[in-house]
Amino acid sequence: MFFGLESAQVVVFCCTLQASNVRRKILADVSTVLQSASAPPVDAIFYFAEADISVSHRHKIAQEVRVEHDLRLEIIDGNSIAEMLSEPELLWIAREYLNVSTELVNGMHESSPVGRVLSMGSVIVRSLFELDPIRDLGVHPPMQLDEWVGITPYIRRSVDGELDSLLSQGSGFVVLEGNSASGKTRTAYEALARSVEVDGERAIVVAKDGIFLRALISAGFRLENTVVWLDDLEKFIGADGLDEGLVRLLSGNGVLFLATLRSAAKGAMASATAGAPGRSLSSISKAVMANATRFRIDRTLNEKEIRAVGRQRSDRRISMALDKARHAGLAEFLAAGPAALERWRDGQDGASEVGAALVSAAIDFRRAGYFSPIPQEWIEATFGAYLDPRIATRVDPVQLSDAISWATEPLHGASSCLEVAGDRLFSPFDYLVDYIQEEEADENRISRNGPVRILKKIPDVIWHEIQERISFDDPSYMSCVATSSLSFHPGLLMRYEVLVEKGVMAPGSMHDPGVLLNFVRSCIEASLCIPCHVSTLKLDMKAVLKALVDEFDTISKDVHARPTESQIVAVNGFYSLAEDEANLTDLDSSIHEAASHFSPDKWGEVGKFLMEIGAPVEGRLWVLFGEAQKGCPVRWPVSLRKNRGFIIPSPRVPEDTDEP
Repeated sequence: MFFGLESAQVVVFCCTLQASNVRRKILADVSTVLQSASAPPVDAIFYFAEADISVSHRHKIAQEVRVEHDLRLEIIDGNSIAEMLSEPELLWIAREYLNVSTELVNGMHESSPVGRVLSMGSVIVRSLFELDPIRDLGVHPPMQLDEWVGITPYIRRSVDGELDSLLSQGSGFVVLEGNSASGKTRTAYEALARSVEVDGERAIVVAKDGIFLRALISAGFRLENTVVWLDDLEKFIGADGLDEGLVRLLSGNGVLFLATLRSAAKGAMASATAGAPGRSLSSISKAVMANATRFRIDRTLNEKEIRAVGRQRSDRRISMALDKARHAGLAEFLAAGPAALERWRDGQDGASEVGAALVSAAIDFRRAGYFSPIPQEWIEATFGAYLDPRIATRVDPVQLSDAISWATEPLHGASSCLEVAGDRLFSPFDYLVDYIQEEEADENRISRNGPVRILKKIPDVIWHEIQERISFDDPSYMSCVATSSLSFHPGLLMRYEVLVEKGVMAPGSMHDPGVLLNFVRSCIEASLCIPCHVSTLKLDMKAVLKALVDEFDTISKDVHARPTESQIVAVNGFYSLAEDEANLTDLDSSIHEAASHFSPDKWGEVGKFLMEIGAPVEGRLWVLFGEAQKGCPVRWPVSLRKNRGFIIPSPRVPEDTDEP
């Protein structure tokens, strides 16, 4: 061992070649270090061990030292050392000091098709405890506070028992859904760790996206008895990636698919329409999800989970989260979601106006339907729209570089406002995207006399940049088309229609049920007449009604069941169609012709449901509409909405007069 000084801290480095009783050896060496009379007070110990030590055991040993000695201990085991030495910039150490041959280092990855795929660095296959949960698996890095570093203790969630039972079966497709920073990825990782301790090690396949996953399989890699890790499921689904056929084939061979999916991304997948000719991404994702067992992970903890987290207050970060997290959930607080929001707001107020503008541009690209990592050139071309023109025209390259550094700086060692997603590629922190969308949705609901047109708030320059830059083979192409068709910038839609006419794109892609539900939702949020917009975009009203009816039919009869986002869209769609009585009362309306393809009783069901949830006028109209579809004589009521206004009584008119 030896002592070192880092800034004002005293750091001790220890190492051991011992292969057995490693825990006892480490604890003994720590005691020896602390009992050394000639040594200054120690702030941290870095311990290098030749033996392989699982992540959970390393954490337990470090926790023992922290509790007993109030000291930070970092353990670097054999696997970690080997992994460090495999990094390109450190391979020279393996050659110079470990006598590893150049041929072995440079040539082994070229020996087979599978090796060539793995050598690209976009797919890794390792045991769970050789993977770093933050770097490799996507767990949000928690804030780092003084001596409280590394991953926080895990707080057991209510779904853990059922999740453990499912993972013990060894195969299948499991999806953990929830809002950003709700703890989905950490919950999945801990469940996998528990399954390994009970059922033994399995290879974990971690791919960058669905294209690389399929490339590994196509190269001949055998996935038997493996776990395929799919953090952010939307990155993997597609004609060139994961589809229901691949899931069905591999699940039967002992493969477990373990995925996470943000609620906002789930909605985006429903509206994403790019895919194989004749088939949309939303239809692929729907087929994949049909094979999945889904678990909901909420941001807020229930009473049982709160009792469990109370036992973890020894970690000051958790103690802070319990005391300070108000509107935020525990996981998102630990992942610095509220801190990122505060930093963005502070930037807008003067801390870094250019940096905040970069973040704003990235958020609006995402809201406009662009879900791929955003090229830096796109952000640089649009951020000026979020600045005072006097500031925007004076931004030089140095200021821009400083602003990017500000926007990408991790908060408390955790997430940043703008996350680096590759070389000159960025993604906005999804917590910020979700926050803005929820905030504007709330504002839209409140402003009943002047609904907020959410899409209109996205600056023109964002739409123009997407239209000019995006290529039709971009994974986000069709999600942008679907969004732009409902904005005030339909240029991308027009280009899409040209591609459809030329046979380049699938002509039925805009008739997918998921796309149509998203279309209805966007019309409602933008206060657009649904039938009018159906006509403008040359959509099929029968397909729109079928999408609403099919989703309406999934609503549970259990009054305590929480409706899904799509079910809410369906109910709001029926309500919106009845708000303008002419849609239902006018025999020439497009709804009358389309509705003739459905059972008239269905409209009665819709009407009774609306009346039950507090929409008596709209519900009554749908009930009568169903009677009219049966051919029964119907006396349409005069809508109460037509009588809104002031009633001014006139004393000059006798009470028994027939005059109006």
